[in-house]
Amino acid sequence: MSCELRRRSRLGVMIDKSLGAADDLRRQVRARLSEGRLPFVDGVSKSHRGTGRPCIVCRRAIDPTEVERELDGVVVVLIAHEACYALWREESKTRRDSSI
Repeated sequence: MSCELRRRSRLGVMIDKSLGAADDLRRQVRARLSEGRLPFVDGVSKSHRGTGRPCIVCRRAIDPTEVERELDGVVVVLIAHEACYALWREESKTRRDSSI
């Protein structure tokens, strides 16, 4: 196998793994929303540079090179990566709309 083909093959595996990870995260968000372990996204959020605090969705630290979303929750401030926030918001809306 040529170097170029091997590189493309590895890249394809990495892309497949990241898509699989996104699907896994989506399933976790759905489960946590259903179980009440993750609140529904509602209201306004602020975005700013990451502070190193953990993301409420994926639980990884949000580095200063990443965008952090901040939402005022009941008693606490909820923090999420930009991409995690988008997924969380989408699933919250889907759940809210399906319960109407």
